[in-house]
Amino acid sequence: MTKPRILISEDEVIIAEDLAASLEDLGYETCAIDSGEDTLDMIRETQPDLVLLDINLKGDADGVDIGLRIREEFGIPFIYLTAYADTATIDRAKKTEPDGFLVKPYDEKSLRSAIEIALYKHDSKDSKPTNGSDPKEKDVAADYIFVKVKHRIIKVHYSNILWVEAYDNYSFIVTADQKYLVSSTLKDMEHKLPSQSFVRVHRSYIANLDKIEALEENSVVFSKGEIPIGKSYKKALMSRFNII
Repeated sequence: MTKPRILISEDEVIIAEDLAASLEDLGYETCAIDSGEDTLDMIRETQPDLVLLDINLKGDADGVDIGLRIREEFGIPFIYLTAYADTATIDRAKKTEPDGFLVKPYDEKSLRSAIEIALYKHDSKDSKPTNGSDPKEKDVAADYIFVKVKHRIIKVHYSNILWVEAYDNYSFIVTADQKYLVSSTLKDMEHKLPSQSFVRVHRSYIANLDKIEALEENSVVFSKGEIPIGKSYKKALMSRFNII
């Protein structure tokens, strides 16, 4: 049986090392230890089964910010680690829908329980029956999407879309000659569009790989305008191209 692979995001080195030792004793594999600054890149590289995430990470992004990105981009289970968090932080954390909280100091029994419950919940959700088919496959089986514009529903072919842009709780679908406002978040659009052609390049943008004409240092260039590349998305984006 394959050992679950766990990434630790903790900026206290001693705590992180003790946690890694406990995971080994419990039969898990620690695939990476990060201080929080490169956690998202480490997830892309190591592809863990679960992340143990300190809620009070120091830096530009705290644990809650990273937890939100894990939920939106990777869909893998994560558990917050915390010794203390104020009410405002806890309220923010709850909205990211973590798979558990562990209060420091914790023992191996509570650590194992939290991990096993989180992994079980995730596996159960992924294995729910879908009447013989994957709902996402149904969404992307055709080569187009329908967009409601006033009193009309218009067919927009994927091949005509340049990029999708976040706008509060809505999104703009941008083509060469139109810009459609749709009542879906960027996260929803990411699930609806075929992943072989569309990729998140920034927290606010999804690009159609087939329509990219050039890549600049910090932007993606299309026939009509350009969009930014987020630092944490750049490596994954570049890996999708055959660059010589």
